[in-house]
Amino acid sequence: MAIILGIGIATLDIINEVDHYPSEDSEQRALAQRRRTGGNVTNTLTVLRQFNHHCALAAVLTQDTNGQLIQEKLSQRGLDLSSSHRIGFGHAPTSYITLNRSNGSRTILHYRDLPELDLNAFLKIDLTPFDWLHFEGRHCMDTAAMLALARSMSGTRTLSLEIEKERPFLAQLFTFPDVIFFSRAFAEGRNFTDPEAFLTQAHRWAPQAVLVLGWGDAGAHWLEPQNAIVQTLPSQPIAHVVDSIGAGDTLIAGIIHARLHQTDPHTDWSHAVEFGVRLAERKIQQIGFDGLAQTEDTAAKPLCHLDDLGPADALGVLPVNGVPSMILVRTGKTLRAFRNVCPHNGSPLAKTQRGYLVNKLDDIELRCAVHNAHFELAAGACTQGPCPGTHLQAVPIRVTGEHVFLDATPEKQERAKAENPGA
Repeated sequence: MAIILGIGIATLDIINEVDHYPSEDSEQRALAQRRRTGGNVTNTLTVLRQFNHHCALAAVLTQDTNGQLIQEKLSQRGLDLSSSHRIGFGHAPTSYITLNRSNGSRTILHYRDLPELDLNAFLKIDLTPFDWLHFEGRHCMDTAAMLALARSMSGTRTLSLEIEKERPFLAQLFTFPDVIFFSRAFAEGRNFTDPEAFLTQAHRWAPQAVLVLGWGDAGAHWLEPQNAIVQTLPSQPIAHVVDSIGAGDTLIAGIIHARLHQTDPHTDWSHAVEFGVRLAERKIQQIGFDGLAQTEDTAAKPLCHLDDLGPADALGVLPVNGVPSMILVRTGKTLRAFRNVCPHNGSPLAKTQRGYLVNKLDDIELRCAVHNAHFELAAGACTQGPCPGTHLQAVPIRVTGEHVFLDATPEKQERAKAENPGA
């Protein structure tokens, strides 16, 4: 496990999914909406945290409603926010994203009303523990000073920089990092359509650095300073792109993780680049970042996204022959799950995704629609109807990031049985 500091921006992404991109001056209903954290460096740290690295974020955080939501979500993901700079004014950066389900493309509208992390805030961070510092190429005058300071300090640490788009005074950043990640949009913005030509030119700007250029569905290209030869790793065919948001950030996370696991610093970067590209390919085939660190053999599909459940809600999941086999229940911040089997006669409580809850005075309970049996939510005990003294069978679940997963380890299953003796 490495200790990684990311310096950049934390945003709230409000994502509206549509079946096709709307035309101008038109009206369209969104198929789904999600609210999750964003920002390039923040996304990269979110993925790296899944590989059990200690990930700290240095960003400006505010205390408005969206700012508090950002901090809550990042803390849930295990990011260390102690290096961030909290202020009592301004609005959290927000990105409004329209995600086209038909092809996975996205259009983003940013709203920014917050100062960037500056040199004064950076000077308060103790850089001694960190193995890797990853910077986002923004607020370039101060970022150049931060890079210079980190470079001048004693100790062995890697400095990396992401360049996504053109910024004023960007050239001041190039002389300090060990690794620079460029986006395709940046290269094309400088009128390069050939990755090799771009990296050859970029090598003149930063002759000391390993240069990596993601090129979307064409894979990635990189150049190592000792030989200055541009190398290429093609991408694999993807049948259907689901969500391309954060694919470049995932590529970077994969490369950083793989490189940190290579004990010989003189090893070439081919393995690291391949790991990053393959991880990004997995990312674009799913919604969000959860579960990327799992292997293909062990990766479990989520039961649902947290946003699929309201503050007092129940949802039928895992359909078998069209009938949900489990019921997820949310009350406030508490999540529970039960088998969709009534202990009275073994029938499902309901055969639909919704319709499981009933109001009982100041409380809510689960209700079987067949014979009107009621069950309290704490342990699934029957409180009304034809099966007194029985319980619904609890199912162990876990929350990873913003998704709910089945946690079907033998230990968890035995514990669930012990806590529900009547099941």
